[in-house]
Amino acid sequence: MNPDYPHAPASDAWDVLHGIRIPDPFRRLEDLDDPDSRAWVTAQRQLADTYLAALPGRQRLQEALRDTVVPGSADSPVKSAGTLRFRVSRAHLVGPWRLQVADGPTADWRTLLDAKALGAGALLRRWTPSPDGRFVAVQASVGGAEDSTPLSLIDTATGAVLRTCALTRYAPVEWLADNSGFFYVRRHDNGCGSGVYRYQVGSATDELIIGDDNPIGRYHLTFWHDRWLVVTARTGTSRTTRVSITDVAQGGSPVRLDLGGLSSAGVVVDAAGRILAISTAACEFGQVLVADPVPSGGWGPWRLLIPSDEPAVLAAFALAATDDEDRLLILRTRDGCAELSVHDAQHGTRLRDVQLPGAGTVAAVKSTDEPGVLELSYTDWIRPMGRWRLDLRSGQVCATEPAPRVLSGITVTRTTYRSGTDTEVPVTVLSPTGPRMPRPTILSCYGGFGITFRPSYQPDTLTWVRAGGVMVIAGVRGGGERGRRWHRDGAGVHKLNAFADLHAAGDWLVEAGWTRRDGLALLGGSNGGLMAVGAMVQRPGAYAAIVSAGAPLDMVRYERWGLGRAWREEYGSAHDPAALSVLLRYSPYYNVTASVGERRWPPALFTAGDSDTRVSPVHSCKMAAALQRDSGGPVLLDVIVGKGHAGGGPASDDALISLLAFVAHHTGLRLD
Repeated sequence: MNPDYPHAPASDAWDVLHGIRIPDPFRRLEDLDDPDSRAWVTAQRQLADTYLAALPGRQRLQEALRDTVVPGSADSPVKSAGTLRFRVSRAHLVGPWRLQVADGPTADWRTLLDAKALGAGALLRRWTPSPDGRFVAVQASVGGAEDSTPLSLIDTATGAVLRTCALTRYAPVEWLADNSGFFYVRRHDNGCGSGVYRYQVGSATDELIIGDDNPIGRYHLTFWHDRWLVVTARTGTSRTTRVSITDVAQGGSPVRLDLGGLSSAGVVVDAAGRILAISTAACEFGQVLVADPVPSGGWGPWRLLIPSDEPAVLAAFALAATDDEDRLLILRTRDGCAELSVHDAQHGTRLRDVQLPGAGTVAAVKSTDEPGVLELSYTDWIRPMGRWRLDLRSGQVCATEPAPRVLSGITVTRTTYRSGTDTEVPVTVLSPTGPRMPRPTILSCYGGFGITFRPSYQPDTLTWVRAGGVMVIAGVRGGGERGRRWHRDGAGVHKLNAFADLHAAGDWLVEAGWTRRDGLALLGGSNGGLMAVGAMVQRPGAYAAIVSAGAPLDMVRYERWGLGRAWREEYGSAHDPAALSVLLRYSPYYNVTASVGERRWPPALFTAGDSDTRVSPVHSCKMAAALQRDSGGPVLLDVIVGKGHAGGGPASDDALISLLAFVAHHTGLRLD
């Protein structure tokens, strides 16, 4: 089937930047409030719905998806506050979240807030009870939008909303020990910039602690021992941070900490007043430094406490008390997989390694009421998220409840492949258990912002493999799999290295017998979608199908929409001649609209959320219109109502089934 596409009239719009004429024939689609644009998007959605609904194998995929769903309720770790306990829970893996409270250690759970009451597709993002549990600060996104996640203060006894602040966006909340108020991050009242504020319960106003007028500034805070307020600040997605510490008990002013290079959330003040911090100033893989307090006030010079362990990347650390001395738990990732080690907190001596349930991800570490025992949240490719108990004295890890079942019938292979002559790239292959044979394969990566693609239990991945396909995740340059240099080598003027790594992954999969060229599809979301679409435009004959979700694709004008201005350090700006020359070499939209002559494109499915405030759906609309002028395809566009960048929106299961059915149909995966 080759669909008749809704007509998008092309114009002769263009820009001239640094002497280069840059065509932009579908600029009219940048105004999605225009009636003609709205009608075009609606027609595209109807076309996509009709095409996807008619694809074979949907029932088989639904059965495979049901096989991946964990039976029973899905609960978060419990947060204790006073005599109360709090958690978020849902009846099944894809159900709506509810905030629940229990009035004692053995009391039944009752619902304090049902996300459904906030609106269609509402998601609970953060929830922080006060120390005595009388109040809980809750943030949720509604309708998929992320530009505002209002913070509500709820009375635990009555469920009444005492105050709502609409100026927050994923704000960390740190309560004072006397329950009188909390510190949090929000935008200024005038809408220009943001900062850290102190809120007093019952007050109508906040006190600004630290902030600026930077429209893309970001703040993170932690509060230690009801005294030390540590604030880290960055501009956009920059890895360069500014760190300050304030003695709240003494009413002091913020004092700047100089570490040269610092993890955005890696500063801890221990009970003795020492400052511990993750620094990448002297080693790109990360070290833990410590500064001791001095009698005259302040802290002495930094000294090394925990050295690097290359090529593992130091991700986080946590302090924990035991019966005798404090311990330091170090979390590293090696090619994305977690490693834990226990150290003496005073001297940094390595005491033991922790044997985790598998090669996976430690998502959270929290203290318990038992000295020397921590609780971990752990998941991997074939094991759902679960809670595990870590004994720091022995290094033993065991499930705190019946361990989540490991999904059978899937083999996880971790290996590497070569990109060019001198770069070894980590890769993970999930395949049906049994002899290796060429199978329809989805290749995915992220490859940007220093973000590591970590193992997690993903229904789309598992459904595809349970249906007989192969899923591959490549740790290409631009991500954080192998340290800060790995990121820098795939960012900015070096971005083309990331595309070279992705192409090399596809070539390796064919050569190693995992798939055939006509059975290889690319799939990616956000920056991963840019990678997938950019690779397809560079080598359209190398891939059987392409799926992109919420991706930036017009890399000349990306700064105009969503959070684009925050990405300048990652991609470079078109206002810089050197950066523009690289952007033009891989910008998918430009490389289609600037080409001469018709080309034949593989089948492509573009999805975007109409409530996405990070990456505007404008990108997907313009890209789809450009590709639909040529032959091949089909090229489909689905702008999903009520969906944001990080989830939300109705009918997510159906969208997942449609995506996989599209790839299966065009890679030859038999679903009968």
